[in-house]
Amino acid sequence: MDITIILTFISVLLLIGGGFVYMLNRFFRAEKERRSFELRLKYSENILPNKLQAYERMTLFLERIRPASLIRRISLAEDLKSYEYALIETVQTEFEHNLSQQVYINPETWGVILSAKNSIQLLIKKAVESVGESASAKDLQEEILKQSMKEVSLSSTAILYLQKDIQGGA
Repeated sequence: MDITIILTFISVLLLIGGGFVYMLNRFFRAEKERRSFELRLKYSENILPNKLQAYERMTLFLERIRPASLIRRISLAEDLKSYEYALIETVQTEFEHNLSQQVYINPETWGVILSAKNSIQLLIKKAVESVGESASAKDLQEEILKQSMKEVSLSSTAILYLQKDIQGGA
Protein backbone atom coordinates (compact mmCIF):
# COMPACT_ATOMS: atom_id res chain seq x y z
CA MET A 1 0.00 0.00 0.00
CA ASP A 2 2.81 2.35 0.77
CA ILE A 3 4.28 1.71 -2.67
CA THR A 4 1.01 2.63 -4.43
CA ILE A 5 0.80 5.87 -2.49
CA ILE A 6 4.43 6.63 -3.28
CA LEU A 7 3.92 5.76 -6.97
CA THR A 8 0.76 7.87 -7.09
CA PHE A 9 2.58 10.73 -5.42
CA ILE A 10 5.52 10.40 -7.85
CA SER A 11 3.11 10.23 -10.80
CA VAL A 12 1.35 13.39 -9.65
CA LEU A 13 4.70 15.12 -9.13
CA LEU A 14 5.86 14.05 -12.60
CA LEU A 15 2.62 15.28 -14.14
CA ILE A 16 2.83 18.60 -12.33
CA GLY A 17 6.56 18.89 -13.06
CA GLY A 18 6.03 17.99 -16.75
CA GLY A 19 3.23 20.54 -17.02
CA PHE A 20 5.42 23.15 -15.37
CA VAL A 21 8.34 22.43 -17.74
CA TYR A 22 5.96 22.52 -20.72
CA MET A 23 4.49 25.88 -19.63
CA LEU A 24 7.94 27.29 -18.87
CA ASN A 25 9.15 26.18 -22.32
CA ARG A 26 6.15 27.86 -24.01
CA PHE A 27 6.75 31.03 -22.00
CA PHE A 28 10.41 31.22 -23.05
CA ARG A 29 9.53 30.54 -26.70
CA ALA A 30 6.86 33.27 -26.65
CA GLU A 31 9.32 35.65 -24.98
CA LYS A 32 11.95 34.89 -27.62
CA GLU A 33 9.42 35.55 -30.41
CA ARG A 34 8.36 38.82 -28.74
CA ARG A 35 11.98 40.00 -28.53
CA SER A 36 12.58 39.01 -32.14
CA PHE A 37 9.50 40.98 -33.19
CA GLU A 38 10.65 44.01 -31.20
CA LEU A 39 14.08 43.84 -32.86
CA ARG A 40 12.50 43.65 -36.32
CA LEU A 41 10.26 46.58 -35.43
CA LYS A 42 13.22 48.61 -34.18
CA TYR A 43 15.16 47.67 -37.33
CA SER A 44 12.25 48.86 -39.47
CA GLU A 45 11.99 52.13 -37.58
CA ASN A 46 15.72 52.82 -37.99
CA ILE A 47 16.63 51.32 -41.36
CA LEU A 48 13.50 51.76 -43.44
CA PRO A 49 13.66 55.59 -43.60
CA ASN A 50 17.32 55.38 -44.68
CA LYS A 51 16.47 52.76 -47.26
CA LEU A 52 13.64 54.84 -48.69
CA GLN A 53 15.89 57.88 -48.81
CA ALA A 54 18.53 55.87 -50.68
CA TYR A 55 15.98 54.79 -53.28
CA GLU A 56 14.79 58.39 -53.64
CA ARG A 57 18.33 59.68 -54.02
CA MET A 58 19.21 57.10 -56.64
CA THR A 59 16.02 57.88 -58.57
CA LEU A 60 17.01 61.54 -58.54
CA PHE A 61 20.53 60.60 -59.67
CA LEU A 62 19.14 58.57 -62.58
CA GLU A 63 16.85 61.43 -63.58
CA ARG A 64 19.71 63.92 -63.45
CA ILE A 65 21.98 61.83 -65.69
CA ARG A 66 19.41 61.33 -68.44
CA PRO A 67 20.99 62.87 -71.52
CA ALA A 68 18.30 65.52 -72.03
CA SER A 69 18.46 66.55 -68.39
CA LEU A 70 22.24 66.46 -68.30
CA ILE A 71 22.82 68.69 -71.30
CA ARG A 72 20.18 71.13 -70.06
CA ARG A 73 22.02 71.54 -66.76
CA ILE A 74 25.61 71.72 -68.04
CA SER A 75 26.50 74.97 -69.74
CA LEU A 76 28.05 74.77 -73.17
CA ALA A 77 31.81 74.94 -73.07
CA GLU A 78 33.95 76.75 -75.62
CA ASP A 79 35.26 73.55 -77.15
CA LEU A 80 34.15 69.99 -77.67
CA LYS A 81 36.67 68.30 -75.32
CA SER A 82 35.88 70.65 -72.42
CA TYR A 83 32.18 70.00 -72.83
CA GLU A 84 32.70 66.24 -73.09
CA TYR A 85 34.79 66.34 -69.92
CA ALA A 86 32.18 68.45 -68.09
CA LEU A 87 29.39 66.03 -68.98
CA ILE A 88 31.30 62.88 -68.04
CA GLU A 89 32.70 64.47 -64.88
CA THR A 90 29.21 65.57 -63.80
CA VAL A 91 27.86 62.03 -64.15
CA GLN A 92 30.84 60.60 -62.26
CA THR A 93 30.71 63.19 -59.48
CA GLU A 94 26.99 62.69 -58.91
CA PHE A 95 27.52 58.94 -58.82
CA GLU A 96 30.35 59.21 -56.30
CA HIS A 97 28.22 61.53 -54.18
CA ASN A 98 25.60 58.77 -53.95
CA LEU A 99 27.97 55.81 -53.73
CA SER A 100 27.16 55.08 -50.09
CA GLN A 101 23.52 54.42 -51.01
CA GLN A 102 24.46 50.98 -52.31
CA VAL A 103 24.38 49.75 -48.70
CA TYR A 104 20.57 50.08 -48.75
CA ILE A 105 19.87 49.01 -52.33
CA ASN A 106 19.35 45.53 -53.71
CA PRO A 107 22.67 44.39 -55.28
CA GLU A 108 21.03 43.49 -58.60
CA THR A 109 19.41 46.92 -58.77
CA TRP A 110 22.72 48.56 -57.88
CA GLY A 111 24.30 46.74 -60.81
CA VAL A 112 21.64 48.17 -63.13
CA ILE A 113 22.27 51.67 -61.74
CA LEU A 114 26.00 51.26 -62.36
CA SER A 115 25.28 50.08 -65.90
CA ALA A 116 23.05 53.10 -66.48
CA LYS A 117 25.81 55.45 -65.34
CA ASN A 118 28.38 53.72 -67.55
CA SER A 119 26.05 53.69 -70.55
CA ILE A 120 25.47 57.46 -70.28
CA GLN A 121 29.21 58.08 -70.17
CA LEU A 122 29.70 55.72 -73.13
CA LEU A 123 26.93 57.47 -75.05
CA ILE A 124 28.74 60.79 -74.57
CA LYS A 125 32.01 59.29 -75.83
CA LYS A 126 30.29 57.72 -78.84
CA ALA A 127 28.64 61.05 -79.64
CA VAL A 128 32.07 62.73 -79.57
CA GLU A 129 33.44 60.11 -81.98
CA SER A 130 30.38 60.52 -84.17
CA VAL A 131 30.63 64.32 -84.53
CA GLY A 132 34.41 64.36 -84.91
CA GLU A 133 37.11 66.43 -83.23
CA SER A 134 36.36 69.58 -85.23
CA ALA A 135 32.71 69.81 -84.10
CA SER A 136 31.41 72.33 -81.59
CA ALA A 137 29.95 71.69 -78.15
CA LYS A 138 26.54 72.57 -79.61
CA ASP A 139 27.01 69.82 -82.24
CA LEU A 140 27.82 67.41 -79.43
CA GLN A 141 24.65 68.36 -77.58
CA GLU A 142 22.57 67.64 -80.66
CA GLU A 143 24.32 64.33 -81.28
CA ILE A 144 23.82 63.22 -77.67
CA LEU A 145 20.11 63.96 -77.93
CA LYS A 146 19.88 62.18 -81.27
CA GLN A 147 21.67 59.06 -79.99
CA SER A 148 19.71 59.00 -76.74
CA MET A 149 16.44 58.92 -78.66
CA LYS A 150 17.55 55.84 -80.63
CA GLU A 151 17.93 53.51 -77.67
CA VAL A 152 16.03 52.65 -74.52
CA SER A 153 17.47 54.57 -71.60
CA LEU A 154 19.12 52.41 -68.98
CA SER A 155 18.20 55.17 -66.53
CA SER A 156 14.53 54.33 -67.10
CA THR A 157 15.24 50.64 -66.65
CA ALA A 158 17.12 51.30 -63.41
CA ILE A 159 14.25 53.45 -62.11
CA LEU A 160 11.88 50.56 -62.82
CA TYR A 161 14.15 48.27 -60.80
CA LEU A 162 14.08 50.76 -57.92
CA GLN A 163 10.28 50.93 -58.07
CA LYS A 164 9.96 47.13 -58.09
CA ASP A 165 12.28 46.87 -55.09
CA ILE A 166 10.26 49.40 -53.09
CA GLN A 167 6.92 47.86 -54.04
CA GLY A 168 8.27 44.42 -53.19
CA GLY A 169 9.23 45.55 -49.71
CA ALA A 170 12.83 46.41 -50.56
